[in-house]
Amino acid sequence: MDHRMERAESMFTGNAKSKVIAEVHFEDEPDSSYKVTGEGFAQPLDGCQNLELNCNSPLPINFNIVGTIIQTNFRMFTQYTGTMVYDFFKTGFPGSMNVELEGKFTDGMTVRATCTLTHVKETLICRCQVHFEGVGEESLAKSEDLSQTMPCFEVVDKGDKADEALTNIDLVWRTGSGSYSCRLNSLIKCAGNFAPPFHFIGHEYKLTEKSENNLHFAQRQKSRGTVINYYKNSN
Repeated sequence: MDHRMERAESMFTGNAKSKVIAEVHFEDEPDSSYKVTGEGFAQPLDGCQNLELNCNSPLPINFNIVGTIIQTNFRMFTQYTGTMVYDFFKTGFPGSMNVELEGKFTDGMTVRATCTLTHVKETLICRCQVHFEGVGEESLAKSEDLSQTMPCFEVVDKGDKADEALTNIDLVWRTGSGSYSCRLNSLIKCAGNFAPPFHFIGHEYKLTEKSENNLHFAQRQKSRGTVINYYKNSN
């Protein structure tokens, strides 16, 4: 285990590059897909990442939603300090990592996706197939008034197999009259890796650029792993 951590820190040190190649599908357009591509850079040991995405045609829903869901896959850019907890995500490479995710929004819209992450020539490449269903005409997902993604905690635990992890996260966007949210659950598979201990990842987001026609999106994200002791102040 120590050897894997040392190797991971040597791979994800300084500046790291990322690349996205994704297809986004919508239930009411079964014969078409939206091509989302982009690049980013990160300082993995500091827990900071920047991602810029572009779509070949205007997305039917707010890019804040699509962009954040895609960016959740880059968990290896999370800061883990000292020996606090085993970093399941960085230690998955130079192999590959597979992610299966599904989510349900407050208005009934759903998302499911499969993503594969590989490390090629010092670049972390994320390939995704994303499917949205139940996008209503009045859905807040179509609103341009959604805020940037709000800060949140992601729960990380071991999966059913030794080399799997399970996570869940509540993504929230403010609106003029309240909020819009999605409970996102992910199953992350990394062959030959060790399952992570139960812990949390705190995420903070800053939207740096988004076009009104949902063709372009850029976001900065800070992520830090932590163990929360609920009994620390009980006495």
